[in-house]
Amino acid sequence: MPCGIVIVDKHLQIQYFNDFAGRFLNPDGEQSPPEKLSDLVFNTTDMHLFDMDDCMKNMIASGKRNFHKTLILKNDKTERLVYLSANLFVQEGREFFLFALSDISDEMDCVTHSPGTFGRGEYLISRKIIGRDEKVRDNYRMIALAADSEVNVMITGESGTGKELVADAIHELSERKDRPFVKVNCAALSETLLESELFGHVKGAFTGAYKDKTGKFEQADGGTIFLDEIGEISPALQVKLLRVIQEKTIEKVGDNQPIRVNMRIVAATNQNLRERIKKNLFREDLFYRLNVFSIHMPPLRDRKLDIPLLSEYFVERFNRSTGKTVKGLSRQASQTLMEYPWPGNIRELQNAIEHAFVLVQGSLIETEDLPSEIRYFMKAESPTTLTEASAKENENSGIQKTRGGQLRISREKLRAALEKHDWNQTRTAEYLDISRVALWKKMKKMGL
Repeated sequence: MPCGIVIVDKHLQIQYFNDFAGRFLNPDGEQSPPEKLSDLVFNTTDMHLFDMDDCMKNMIASGKRNFHKTLILKNDKTERLVYLSANLFVQEGREFFLFALSDISDEMDCVTHSPGTFGRGEYLISRKIIGRDEKVRDNYRMIALAADSEVNVMITGESGTGKELVADAIHELSERKDRPFVKVNCAALSETLLESELFGHVKGAFTGAYKDKTGKFEQADGGTIFLDEIGEISPALQVKLLRVIQEKTIEKVGDNQPIRVNMRIVAATNQNLRERIKKNLFREDLFYRLNVFSIHMPPLRDRKLDIPLLSEYFVERFNRSTGKTVKGLSRQASQTLMEYPWPGNIRELQNAIEHAFVLVQGSLIETEDLPSEIRYFMKAESPTTLTEASAKENENSGIQKTRGGQLRISREKLRAALEKHDWNQTRTAEYLDISRVALWKKMKKMGL
């Protein structure tokens, strides 16, 4: 047939394509066509990225059996106008889509043209930061806007929400993408080591400085430097960082020779810097210099509809790295993930799926394959009644519960309980007769 025929399953995994479609989807012939139809960049004629996966899900949900659309199919070298039709059919109880693709670029009386980066921004962002939640989709636009400017960016959000991925996307979409992208974790080093890491040092500047060292600011010249956990830097380093931003110069430790640098600063924090400003722990002038443009990454508990999508992504990722062929999660396991509050956010979800890959035996991840703190969360959340004896015992040890079941405990007693159980939160929560999440909140509140 003089058109491309592609058959995909409901996950858009390509099951079949004819010769025309093979040439159409892969014009240079250097690689095989993609595994999923959604891996191709389709754009609408009004210059928006077309979400193929979302379109197919809406078709199934609404009961529609076909759709027709004129789209722009784009890759690194070409851009063509395509008439696309899709039809839903069922074979042996499975749902499939049959796509017919016709190249109508040469048949149109008008010439379509778009900039070289048309559609590329949101496509790249969606490959790095997975999610269909409205908050995440809004951040796609914020990231693209940040990439088009040169202002300093502040990324906020809890640990494990993907702040580093946002910084990476901003750099990759910016004019500085071909220059260095340097990452520094400000919480991982002491004040002295962090200063040497950022600014560099000259030979003999301090004990152990046996040779000159180039700092991260200098390494990032022309590119982007990502300062993670910026709220942890000392007041002395805050003054020096403010000078770097204002004067675009640095001085190595042990040297007074100024060095001009041209780098863009993207900072991130999981703390409330405005509260730290009130406590005189963070300079207000530095905050406003860094927070010219802000992006907030929502916690996973506020975007729970993305959990199945993220789980599917990690399953595919660990399938590739382990050589296994796990198809996904069972219904019960998926429900368990949806009910858990994810204090560790996406990083904790990734670890949970990786843990499950060690235990999984069949084609589906079952609830029993998940970490114990996730499996027993609902059980731990169920209300329990303390006996009078145990209540008296807790009272005598400085641990009390209100009638409503709220734990009353001093910081010292909580630390002692954690140390008694080797800081294992699950065992400590069982010992205190509270849920793991309640324990985590107490620890966070008390700075433990």
